Amino acid sequence: MSHRAVAVLDRFPQHLAAAEGGKRFGRVVVVLADDVDVLAAQLQTVRASRRIAEAPTRRDLLALAALHRLGDAALAPLAGRLAAVRAAAGDAAAYPPVPADLPLLAQLTGLDEEVLATLGDDVVDAAGATGRHRARLQRERDVLLGVIGAHIVGNATPTSLLHAAAAYLGLGVEQVRHEPGGWWHVATCRDRVRLVPPPAPPGAPAQEPPDLTPRADLLALEENPFRPADVGPTPMRHGQRMLLLRGGMGEVSVTVRVVGVGARTVRPMVVHLGASRGVVYEGEVPDGVELAFRSTGRVTLGATDVTGSAWAFSGAVFADETQILSLDDRVLTLPDGTTPDGVPAGLAARFATTTPIADALDPTPSLPHGAAAVGPLDLPRGESRWAALVRVARAGGVQGGAAVPRIDAGRFDQGVFGDEPAIPAAAKVVGAGSDPSLRLGFAWEEREPFAVRVLLPQRLSAADDDAGTLVRQPLARLLDRHRAAGVAVRVEYADPRWTLGQGVMRERDEESIGGVLAGTQLWPDGTAPPG
Repeated sequence: MSHRAVAVLDRFPQHLAAAEGGKRFGRVVVVLADDVDVLAAQLQTVRASRRIAEAPTRRDLLALAALHRLGDAALAPLAGRLAAVRAAAGDAAAYPPVPADLPLLAQLTGLDEEVLATLGDDVVDAAGATGRHRARLQRERDVLLGVIGAHIVGNATPTSLLHAAAAYLGLGVEQVRHEPGGWWHVATCRDRVRLVPPPAPPGAPAQEPPDLTPRADLLALEENPFRPADVGPTPMRHGQRMLLLRGGMGEVSVTVRVVGVGARTVRPMVVHLGASRGVVYEGEVPDGVELAFRSTGRVTLGATDVTGSAWAFSGAVFADETQILSLDDRVLTLPDGTTPDGVPAGLAARFATTTPIADALDPTPSLPHGAAAVGPLDLPRGESRWAALVRVARAGGVQGGAAVPRIDAGRFDQGVFGDEPAIPAAAKVVGAGSDPSLRLGFAWEEREPFAVRVLLPQRLSAADDDAGTLVRQPLARLLDRHRAAGVAVRVEYADPRWTLGQGVMRERDEESIGGVLAGTQLWPDGTAPPG
């Protein structure tokens, strides 16, 4: 007699003795209770299949996910990661036993190689087929719960995008930190893809299990990421002005590009008229070679660093009656030191000062200097006015060899002179002529509007291919449902390792964003840097 039948019979009066054997009354209850047991078991199965935390099969799990318009595609990034882990570790149930690729497995799991070496060859879900099914189902359940939780956190917000990206990848978010400035948001995560140590052989002494907790990962989101922008080198003649129109967000440091034209590009000077600042190179730029006053403060001529022969100045920029005037032209002060009526005090003309050396305007300046940088020029948002100048007369002759450029005077022998500029009635480039002295261009990093990029831990790239078809591209498509309308989402891998020409040295205990940006950490010992 089943427990349910006994429970039913015990509810009748005791004097009937319904639970005693041999009574027809008890047999009827037993038969009826058997059907109730079946119905109760079926009802429990139905209830479990409707609860995402208890769904016993993958089909039930996907049926519940479909209510949120989630399907197999939501599990694609996790599947790509698991396939890579199993291929590196060797799954004894599906593949021939092979030694684990410990360096690759360390990247995929975030564990130390010493810990992995203690687990043996088969380290992925070693509990058998049932354990593998339950582990896989739990990982997929965590993905779906995490995605639904990201919608609860708040759609179209940086926090929800980070939670969603972590869930799709099989990561659990511990905290989200919003960096000062509002551009960066960093999530500290732990990997939910855990390895299971193989069972100990019978009779083996008990050992302390290895610590399989992966190291913390940083998942980052950058709002309005930087993208390269430029204005190609445009022919300019001596004294010519250019009006540059730029959108974007705020002021940026700009790389000024000067390309030599014939033998006319001698001691080029580029001036930002509105800011009363300029940069100068004390030398010649050969034909077709680019001189770059970089936004980092370095100055290069082709592949050569010529920072020591360059300098910058501020002040001493005046309006010219032959040119188009602007509201930011500098004016002379009145005898009492004040500016004329209606002119802001900040537009008062001042004597020029030079950096990084103070005697750049002297007859014999201390060049080349040993300063590390020449302050870059800034490119404002909106309209800005620029001027390009060269030394229009070069002192010396052919037989005397190359002459040393001078500031205050020159002796002319076979000199190159500039013509009077022709001023069009209305033109974006003022003072255009037929004989350019140089070609002037600008390059800068611009914040891209209506865009965000999600930076994944660099170690996850080991589970992806070069095109990103296994993890990165599927994740980018899945994040479309979490973004704001009209905002593009890019997914990239962060590589914090320092490389020559791109690295930025930081302290080990510096802010968390230092572990996300490229070129902030030294290369680990034993790994080969790119050639």
